[in-house]
Amino acid sequence: MVEAPAAAPQRFIALDSLRGIAALFIVFYHMGDFGWVSGWPPFRSGWMLVDFFFVLSGFVIAMSYGARLAQGYPRGAFLLIRLGRVFPLHLAVVAGFTLLEFTVFRPVLGEYHGLWEWVRGTFLLDAFATGASNFYAPVSWAVGVEMVLYALAALLFGRGALGTAAAVLLAAAGAWGMATHFKVFGFGFLLQRGLFDFAIGVLTWRLHQRFSGFQLGATLLTLAELALVGAVVWLLYLPGKDGSWVILAAPLYAVLVLVFAREKGLVARALHARPFLWLGQLSFALFMVHLFWVILPNRFGPRIFEALGHSDWIAPVNQKYGLLSMAPPPAVATAISLALLAGALATAWLAWRYIEEPARHWTKRFAPPRK
Repeated sequence: MVEAPAAAPQRFIALDSLRGIAALFIVFYHMGDFGWVSGWPPFRSGWMLVDFFFVLSGFVIAMSYGARLAQGYPRGAFLLIRLGRVFPLHLAVVAGFTLLEFTVFRPVLGEYHGLWEWVRGTFLLDAFATGASNFYAPVSWAVGVEMVLYALAALLFGRGALGTAAAVLLAAAGAWGMATHFKVFGFGFLLQRGLFDFAIGVLTWRLHQRFSGFQLGATLLTLAELALVGAVVWLLYLPGKDGSWVILAAPLYAVLVLVFAREKGLVARALHARPFLWLGQLSFALFMVHLFWVILPNRFGPRIFEALGHSDWIAPVNQKYGLLSMAPPPAVATAISLALLAGALATAWLAWRYIEEPARHWTKRFAPPRK
C-alpha cells in the first residue's frame, strides 16, 4: 500500500484553500438556520464537509508519508509527529471548556456536564462513539478518528498486498456500516466515515501519481473545476440527506481533489489569493475553536435580548443547538452570525499562532535525521 518511491512532499495550495472554505461551511452549519447566511441550504449540510477533511487527510498522508513509511521511516515517530500536530490544540479546547464548566455553566447556568464526558473528550474516545456530542470537546471526535486513521496508516502503509487488502476491508466495513445505519460503541458512524473517506483519499493520491503525466489544458481544467464546485453545492443543497450519503460524497470529493491538485484552472488559481491562503492556514484551528462562539452566545443571547427589552427576539422553545435560542429579525440574525464568525476567526488565528504553529515546530524533533 502506497509504495512508490519517496519524493519530497508537495504543497497543494488550492487544496489548502478548499479546506479553509470547508471549515467555514462547518462553522455556519453549527450556527443553525439563523439569518440569511447560515440559513443558506448548502450550509445546512455543512456536516458533510468533515468528510472532505478525511478524504484530503488520506491524500496528504499518503503523499507525505506513504512511500517513506514503506522505506523504513520510523512508524512510532510518524505517530508522535501526527499526535503532536493535533493534540495540543485539542487539549487547549478541553481546558477552555473545562474552565467554562466551573466558572459559568455550573454556577451561573445550572448546567452540569459529568466526569465521564470529560474523560471521553480529553482522551479522544469519542472517535468510537455512535454520535458526536461532548461539551468539553465538541468536535474532537474528528481528531480521535484521525488518530485511529494515522495508527492504521502506520500499521498498513508499506505492507504490500496484505496492507492493501486490510485497508480495502476496513473501508468496505465503513461503507457497509453507513449504508445499513449499523452503529455500536467502538464502530459507530463517526469512525465508519473516517475509514471510508481516508481510504478514498489514499486511492486519490495513487491516481494522482499514476496520471500526473497526462497534461490537461487550463480551459478544460477550469470547466472541470466549475462543474465540480457546482456538483458539491448541488449535493449539499439537496434535502433529506443522512449518513449514507457520505458514500456518494467521498468519491465526489476525491474527483475534486484530483482536479484542483493540478493547480492550473482559473478557479484553482483564484484560490491562491491571500484571503483564501489565510483561511486555509487557519482551517484546523477554526474547526477546533469556533464552537466557543456558538455555545456561549446560545446561552447568553436570550439574556442580553431580555435586558435590552427585546424579549420578542427570544426563541419560544429553549433550544441549545446553534444560535437557535434566539429569534431576532433576519437582518439582525445575519449581523450577529457574521460578528461571531469574525470572533471565531480571530480566536482561530490566536490558536494557530500560539498553539498550533509552535506544536508543529516542536514535533520536528521526532523526525529522524535526513540521510
